[in-house]
Amino acid sequence: MEKESNRGQVHIEEDGSSSIDKDFKPNNGVVEYFDDKQNAEIFETIHPTSSGVNDDQMAALLRKLGYDHMESITDIPADIQYVAGKIATMSLEDAVAVMKESAVYHKDDPNIPQDELDEYVRLSELDPALLEPHEQDYYDLMAMAGLLHWHSPYRSVRACVDPRDDPDAPIETFRSYTLALIWAIIGSGFNEFFAHRLLTITINSAMVQMLLFPMGNLWAKFMPYWSFPIWKGKRIHINYPQPWNQKEQMFSTILFAICSTTFYTHYNILTQKMYYHEAVSFGYQFFLSIGVQYLGLGFAGSLRRFVIYPSKAIWPSQLQTMALNKALFSRREEKNSKGLTRQTFFFICTGFIFFYQWIPTYLFQALSTFNWMTWIKPDNFDLAMVTGSVGGVGFNPIASFDWNVINNYFCLVTPLFSYMCQMIGALIAAICVLAMYYSNQYDCQFLPMFSNALFTNTGDSFEINAILNKKYEVDVKKYQNYSPPYYSAGNIFCYGAFIASYPLLFAYYFISEWKIMYGAFKEWALAIWALTKKHTWLQAWKDDAHALEEFHDPHSRMMRRYKEVPDWWYYMVLICAVGVGIGTIEGYHTNTPVWSLFMSIGLNAAFLIPITILEATSALQMGLNVLIEVIMGYALPGNPHALMIIKAFGYNIDGQADSFVGNLKLGHYAKIPPKALFRGQMLMILVQTFVCLGVLNWSMSNIKDYCKPHQASKFTCPDAVTYYNSSVLWGAIGPKRIFEGVYPIMKWCWLIGALIGVGFGLYKLLLPRFYPTWFNPVIVIGGMLNMAPPYNLTYMTPGAIANFFSQFYMRRYRVRLWEKYNYVLSAGFSAGLVVSSIIIFFSVQYKNKPINWWGNDVINAGLDAAGPPKKNITLTPKGYFGPDPGHFP
Repeated sequence: MEKESNRGQVHIEEDGSSSIDKDFKPNNGVVEYFDDKQNAEIFETIHPTSSGVNDDQMAALLRKLGYDHMESITDIPADIQYVAGKIATMSLEDAVAVMKESAVYHKDDPNIPQDELDEYVRLSELDPALLEPHEQDYYDLMAMAGLLHWHSPYRSVRACVDPRDDPDAPIETFRSYTLALIWAIIGSGFNEFFAHRLLTITINSAMVQMLLFPMGNLWAKFMPYWSFPIWKGKRIHINYPQPWNQKEQMFSTILFAICSTTFYTHYNILTQKMYYHEAVSFGYQFFLSIGVQYLGLGFAGSLRRFVIYPSKAIWPSQLQTMALNKALFSRREEKNSKGLTRQTFFFICTGFIFFYQWIPTYLFQALSTFNWMTWIKPDNFDLAMVTGSVGGVGFNPIASFDWNVINNYFCLVTPLFSYMCQMIGALIAAICVLAMYYSNQYDCQFLPMFSNALFTNTGDSFEINAILNKKYEVDVKKYQNYSPPYYSAGNIFCYGAFIASYPLLFAYYFISEWKIMYGAFKEWALAIWALTKKHTWLQAWKDDAHALEEFHDPHSRMMRRYKEVPDWWYYMVLICAVGVGIGTIEGYHTNTPVWSLFMSIGLNAAFLIPITILEATSALQMGLNVLIEVIMGYALPGNPHALMIIKAFGYNIDGQADSFVGNLKLGHYAKIPPKALFRGQMLMILVQTFVCLGVLNWSMSNIKDYCKPHQASKFTCPDAVTYYNSSVLWGAIGPKRIFEGVYPIMKWCWLIGALIGVGFGLYKLLLPRFYPTWFNPVIVIGGMLNMAPPYNLTYMTPGAIANFFSQFYMRRYRVRLWEKYNYVLSAGFSAGLVVSSIIIFFSVQYKNKPINWWGNDVINAGLDAAGPPKKNITLTPKGYFGPDPGHFP
C-alpha cells in the first residue's frame, strides 16, 4: 500500500524508508547483533557514567581513539559518547566474537595500521572466562569491540560518517528534487560549456553543497506550505514544517554529482562533426549518449556486494563530501566544544583560498610553476631536463605553491599508503624516462624529452591530415612519403606502462583477491543463466530483502531498514542499454560490428571489479581507454569510426560505473533509501544528456571558430583534438605499425605486466605474513601513469609532502584536530578554488588582461619552457632519423 511519511517525505512508490528492522539476526551464530532503535536526536554533552560506562572504560575508549590528551569531557564528540553508551550493552562474549571476526576480515587491510591489526589479533585470542571486569585487557577489549561494532575501524570514516540514523527524516521531498534539478541543469551545462576550453573551469560538488545549504534553509523558512494532488489521494508538498536536514542535503548533492562530470560521448560528437565533417543527427547523439550512460549504471548496481556493502570499501575520494555535509550541520552539535566549529572552519578555508588563489593564478604565476632551480642557469639543458617543471621530469623538492597543483591527486583524502606507492611509481618513471632519453633509445634525443605531442622523423609536429585521403582513410602513398608517428621519451614510457598495467591489474587481483573475483563472476554467470527461467522474470521486481544479511558493520545494519533495489532492476537497465547501443550502431550505419560492442562489454566485465576495488580502497582511478584502443585497433584495422564508438562504450562503461558506485556508497554512508537513489540516478542521467547535448550543439553552431587552434576565447577543444588524433593513430594507422615497426618493445609490455602481477599476487597469496600490507604493485604502476606528459613530478611532489603531513603526522599525533578539520579543509579549498577560478576567468582572463613582470615571465625564460631536443636533426647526414621514406613500417 502506498503511503506518505508523517514527517512530510513524498513517496510516489513505497520504499520502506520508515519501516525499522529492529531485530538484527546473528551471522551463523558467530556474532549476535543487538537490538537498536537508532534515534536521530543529537546527543547533548553528558557525563559518560550516565550511560552506564565508568571512567576506566571511557579512558580505554579514548586511548583507542587517540584522544589521550583530551582536557574536558565537553570535547568528546557526540558520536563517541554514543559508542560509549552502546558499550554498556555488550557482553564479554559478544565483544570477543566481534574481535575474532574483525581479525580475520581485516587481516590484510592497508587502511588500518599494522599495530591496530596486531591488537585485533591479540584481543580476539582473549578467553572471556579468564577476564575480570576491572582488568585493563577487559577495558581494551570492550572499547575496541564497541568501536568496531557501533562505528568503524577506519579513522577516516569515523571522522566523516555519523554512526546514527534518523529513519523518519524527509529525503525525497519536492524541495530536495527541485534544488537538485536546478543545480544539475546549471552545473552540467556550465561544465559542458567550459569542458572544451583550453583552461577548463568546473563546478564541483563542494561548491554546490556550500550553496545548497543556505538555499535549502531559505526554502524551509520562507516557501509556503502548499501541496497539490497527483493521483489516488497522493499529494506533493512544496514545503514542510521540518527544517532542511542532512539527508535532503546529501540526496540533492548526490543527484548533482551524477551530472557534474561531462559525458564522454561529446568527444565522439565533436570529432565526427568538427573534424570528420559528418552530419550527426540529434537522434544519433541522444541514443549513443544514453546507451553509454545507462550501461555504466547497470554495471554499477551489479557491483554493490563487492564495493559498496563491504566496510573495507571505504571510498576515500567520497569522504570529503560526507565531511562537508556533516560540517554544514555541525553548529549545534559542536556549540560546547573547544575551537572553531567545522562549519566556521569550512567558510574560513573557502574565503582564504578564494583570495590566495589570485596570487599563483594571476598576480605571481611563478608560484604555480615554481621551477626555481632552472632560474639559476636557464640555458643549462641537463638542469632543465632533470628539474624542469615544463619540459623536464620535475625533480624539485619545492615545486609549487598553487593548491590546484598541490591537490592534483587529492592529497588530503588519499590514504598515505596509496600516495606513497604512487610516488614510488612516479620516481621510477622519472628515472626511466631520463635513462631512455640519455641513452637515446629509439632516437628519442632528436625530439623533446617530455611532450605529449606526436612528431615526424624530422622533429616537426605530426600532422594527421597529411596522410589521409578525402574519406579520412590512411593513404599509404602519402604515409610512405611523410613519416611514421614518433613519441617523446616520456610518451614512450607512458604507453608502455599503460599496456603493462592491464595484465598486471588483472593478474594481481585475480590471484590475491581470488575469492571476490570468483564470487563475482559466478554471480554474473548465474544471473545470465537465470534469464532462461520463467521464475526469474516473475520475481524480478520483488525487493532484494536479503542483500545486506551477510554484512554486519553498523552502516549496513542500519541500511537494512530500507528496502534494497533488486539486482534485476539494474540488470534490466543493463539489458535495455545494450539494446539501445545495438540499435544505435546498426540504425545509424556506423560501420561498427555488433560483436565489437560485446567484446567491449566483456573487457569491462573482466576489469571492472579490480578497478573499482582499487578505487574503493586507495582512491586511485584507472581507465580502459588505451586497452580498448589497442585491442580494437588490432580487431578493426583501418576503421577509426568504429574505434571511436567502441572506445566510448568501453571506456565510459567503466568510468560511469565507478562514478555511480561512488554515489551509491555516499548513499550508503548517508542512509539514503536505495530506491530513492535509484530513481534519482535514472532521472539525472536523462537531465544531463539533454542539457549537455543542448549546450554542445549550441556551442558548435554559435561560437565562431569553435575547435580551431586560434579561437579567440580559447575554445580550441584540446581533448577533442587528442580524441581525433587517437582515432586516426589507433584506428586508421593501427597499433600493428606502431608496436611491430616503430616501437617493438611495446608488445613485450603485456608479458612484463603479467609476470609482475603473477609474481606479486602469488607472493601475497602464499606468503601473506611476509608481504607488507601497504604495498600494491598496481598502485605503483598507477603512479607511473601519473607521469604521462605533460604531467611530471611537479604535480606529485608537493602533494606528497601535504599527504605525509596530513595522513601521517596529523593523523597519528594530532588525531582530534585531524578528524575534525582535515576533510573539511579539503572541501573548503575545493569550493573556494571553483569560485575563485570563475571570478578570475570572467574578470581578467576572458578579456586577456595579463600582468607582464618578472614573476609571471620567469617560468617561460629558459630551456625548461622551450623544451628543445638534445640533438639537432639538421646536422645529421640525412636530415631525419629512422627508416628511409618508402620503407616505413
